[in-house]
Amino acid sequence: MLGNGGSFRTMTTQVREGSVLGAKAPAACQWYFSHLGLLIDMVGRALTPAVPERVAAASHGDSMIVLLAGFDPRVAREYVSLEATLGGWGAWRGSDGESALINNVNGSLKDVPIEVFETRYPFRVTSYGMRPDSGGAGRWRGGNGVVREYEALADCTVSLWFERSRQPAWGLFGGADAVGPDVVINPDRPDERRLLKANGLKLAQGDVVRCATGGGGGFGDPAERDPRRYAPTSPTGT
Repeated sequence: MLGNGGSFRTMTTQVREGSVLGAKAPAACQWYFSHLGLLIDMVGRALTPAVPERVAAASHGDSMIVLLAGFDPRVAREYVSLEATLGGWGAWRGSDGESALINNVNGSLKDVPIEVFETRYPFRVTSYGMRPDSGGAGRWRGGNGVVREYEALADCTVSLWFERSRQPAWGLFGGADAVGPDVVINPDRPDERRLLKANGLKLAQGDVVRCATGGGGGFGDPAERDPRRYAPTSPTGT
């Protein structure tokens, strides 16, 4: 039995057979986390009238997969890198949402440090940081997503799976919705393209992929946010 198996002994789940949550072969089931992340947020929203003090606004809710593959001329061998990308979680009563966390479906999965990634694969990570203001405003605001930019050092392919663009993380009790994901190939160049899904898209040496993930929803009326509590402080804490 799994370490948390006992948590489900008192719970019965019913789903419609053949639905996206009750799929049967030969239905496509490659990326399960997109649907489960959305389901978790929807259950939380459904419980809002009953337990408003315990629910959280929606999270970025998707693993936002980046798959890079090709031939590494540095070591003369093929490679495949498949990585989930961090995003923002929703705020709740009493606290802002957390920034730069993995999708809640992926458990303890962590992203690869830049130094390790650049050593193992023929890429340069030219930018990696928080995506400002991507979380929804609120008395407690949603967490921010991240921006990660890859520069290809050799010809390769990229596959993308970014969800929650049409329905980004929603806010609760007057909190604002978050900003959804955005992926740009060769930003600020004549051949710039925006897309959220791709399968084996060819990239040439020098091409750039900029991935921006979604934030979490806000909680409560933004006008009620305490500016003194969240005001920036000096290095001395004053």
